[in-house]
Amino acid sequence: MRAPLEIPSLTTEELEALEKLYRTTKDPRLRTRAQIILLAGEQQLRVSVIAPIVREATQTVRNWLKRWMAEGIEGLKDRPMPGPPDLSPIW
Repeated sequence: MRAPLEIPSLTTEELEALEKLYRTTKDPRLRTRAQIILLAGEQQLRVSVIAPIVREATQTVRNWLKRWMAEGIEGLKDRPMPGPPDLSPIW
């Protein structure tokens, strides 16, 4: 069993930024990532409790929590993917 991931309580600035991101983004992945951080930092929920709430694997939740702790709110955004953009039509 893995050790619980310790998430520090959110500062007022972090809480406001995450709430704004959660409420204003149109990207569902980004909203889910903000929700993960809010549940961990504000509610002090464990990864095993957060994962079913957001419908993600526990490892995915752990990865996003670690990335947020390392990079802050900017770390929740998608990183550029290598290679040319996919320009194929969607039908």
